[in-house]
Amino acid sequence: MSTVPPHQVVVIGGGYAGLTTAARIAESEAAVSVILVDAKTQFVERIRLHEIAAGSTPRDLDYEAFMQDRGGAFTQGRVEALDTASKSVRLLGPNGVEQSLEYDTLVYALGSQTDLTRVPGAAQYAVGLDSSEGSITLFRTLESLAKSGGTILIAGGGLTAIEAACEFAERLPGLDVKIAPGRSFGPDAGPGGLSAAGHNHVLSTLQRLNVESIDGARIVEVASDQANLEDGRSVPFDVCVWGAGFSVPGLAADAGIRLNRSGQIETDDTLVSVSHPDIVAVGDAAEVIADPAGVCRMSCAAGRPMGERAARTVLDRLADQPPAPFEFAYSFRCVSLGRDDGLIQFVDAQDRAV
Repeated sequence: MSTVPPHQVVVIGGGYAGLTTAARIAESEAAVSVILVDAKTQFVERIRLHEIAAGSTPRDLDYEAFMQDRGGAFTQGRVEALDTASKSVRLLGPNGVEQSLEYDTLVYALGSQTDLTRVPGAAQYAVGLDSSEGSITLFRTLESLAKSGGTILIAGGGLTAIEAACEFAERLPGLDVKIAPGRSFGPDAGPGGLSAAGHNHVLSTLQRLNVESIDGARIVEVASDQANLEDGRSVPFDVCVWGAGFSVPGLAADAGIRLNRSGQIETDDTLVSVSHPDIVAVGDAAEVIADPAGVCRMSCAAGRPMGERAARTVLDRLADQPPAPFEFAYSFRCVSLGRDDGLIQFVDAQDRAV
């Protein structure tokens, strides 16, 4: 008597979207085997990395225990390559040994990282908020600088940069904190922007915390001890934290998967790759167009709902049922402005401030 092995789902990437997808599939009663793959052993609350860099203690969530509790499995390893022809993933384990995992369905959830490639010198002289270990190391540096009145420059004007500036200024008061948001730092009627009232509250908080805003021009070069702006100004620093945009890994491009201009996997309305029907893509590494939200921005706010829908897509297909489209609408945005202040920015379904 022969037995048919269960359908194998491999989820690469244990961020908000990937972890949610893996958990929901593992918790189901379907005849499916699900393996979560990540280079780390612990889930990282990425939206709190600036808090860790200001002295908070990371919270632990062990991937292996989390998946085992739900009937799934975890494999630690860095994804080196995808072979869509053989439907396999090549991993490099923590011991330096390579291994290959075969899949019937692949969930691509490798997320994004701070983009240090667009501005000369940023990769050499700036740091991103991408890992717990990196944030802990940054805190030790900032703690020492605060005692001597050192300067930290935060590049960017989005939520990462704003939240980091407020957190550092409040919790490390000896630091001279500067933020360089670029050419324009004001209310924005487009998706992801702040209303006039919301922007004014952010400005007043930065002023209250003695954060200097250096706007009106973009950073065009980062040197070892200063950032040079396009209008000729230079801003000296002891540490530069980069919060001016994100990029996605190049593995999908190397594998020949259809991408948009930003390198994200193009998906249909059920989160399935438009070029590879055995690949489901979620989170920052996917271009997802939802009804009524439209194009979903890189965020945990969109990533977790994507994970819920992606799991349902996988399970519906296994049950020979047509998956439903991903429906998602924004409602508000939470902005942390230190330990004692914050902002709830209400938005419409397309993430435009109201």
